[in-house]
Formats: sequence, structure tokens, C-alpha cells
Amino acid sequence: MTLDRRSVLKIAVSGGAAAGGAALPFLPSGVAQAALVMPGASRGAFDLFQGKKAIGQHGYEISGSQTAPTVMTQAAFEGRVLAFSARYELATREQWQDGRLHQLESQGSFRNDPFWVRAERQGSALVVTNERNQVLPVAPDILPTTYWMPNFIEQRAVLDTQRGQVLTIAPQFLGEGSFHGTTVRGWELGGELGIKIYYDLGNSWAGLQFRILGSSFEYRRVG
Repeated sequence: MTLDRRSVLKIAVSGGAAAGGAALPFLPSGVAQAALVMPGASRGAFDLFQGKKAIGQHGYEISGSQTAPTVMTQAAFEGRVLAFSARYELATREQWQDGRLHQLESQGSFRNDPFWVRAERQGSALVVTNERNQVLPVAPDILPTTYWMPNFIEQRAVLDTQRGQVLTIAPQFLGEGSFHGTTVRGWELGGELGIKIYYDLGNSWAGLQFRILGSSFEYRRVG
């Protein structure tokens, strides 16, 4: 069996149940999400757990102005699914201009296989390339799978920062509740991203959950 990031440590095979202690009550769908305000300088740090075991970290930092921020993301973790050891590393740089992604550079490795993705605005399109020499023009307002922007849950298509492909999603509102002591709103993204994602009431990314072949994985914000 070949396992890639779509099936290990990032995107669940199926949504599955939430990890213990973090389930949200279901509320009616259609609750309005506040309009996105591009943040100024800020950062976020997460621990990644497989079950109760911490297996890595994920962090992002936003610098620059609200109209042209730069976002740096670093992630590294190692877990096991069945007999597979899965080590993953990722570094991503995003450059934004007036609320749209202007440039993206992403590189990393999964189980020692390197990958990279680049995206650059050319005219009215965002043109994406990857290590397989694929070239893909995408919608100019697409969002990448770095998750820090709260209007991620308003999208129906997003840019995978490892594969350089467009993924379809169908977000469903789960409700409001407590996630490890923080009041959050949750969504199940559905489609090709089988994860549950949570934002706090200030619209900051607070965590996410997914399941792989019976194992529960969870991002918990720690800073």
C-alpha cells in the first residue's frame, strides 16, 4: 500500500469521530461567519498529537502590513499508521497583495520523498507549478491549505501546498463549543479534505482533527 500526505498525517480517509474531550454540539447550519480582516503581525504555534502522544509541531508567522502580508509556515512531525513510519516536513512562504495570494513557495518531504510547489500571479490568474513539472492556472482568489485564514471555511476549492493541485471541499458547520479550554466554532470540510477545523471567537485558527485507518490526529494551539 502506498501512503501519501492525502492519506497520512494531513487529510483523513474519512471524517470520523472527534478525538476525546473536544467534541462540539451540532447546531443548525448557516450561521454567519464574520468577514475576514487580513491580520497584521501575528503568529500561531500548534502541537500535533496522534492519540495522546505528541508527535510534532506546526507554526506560522504573519509579518508586514494588512494589505501585503507575508506568511511563513513551518511543520515537522513523525507518526505511525499500521506498520508505516511517516515523517513529514514542510516550509511555506506566502506573499499576499490586497486580499489575494500573489506568490507562494512551498517545499518539504514526506517519508524522505521531496516535493515543492510554486505559485505566482500572472495577469488575471495564479499559475501553479510543482516538482512533477505540472503547470496549472487556478482561480486568482484561491486560498492555500495553510488554514490560518478564517474564511477558509467559506471556500469550495483550495490549493494543496504539497501536491500543487486544487482540492474541492464542502464545509458543514458543526457548532460552537469548547476545544481544550478555548471557545471555538467548528466545521467539517468534507470533499477531498476529510478534516474538522476550529477557529476561536476572534477568528484565529485554534486546531483541527482527522482520523487515519483508526488513528486519531489532532492539532492543538499552544501559542
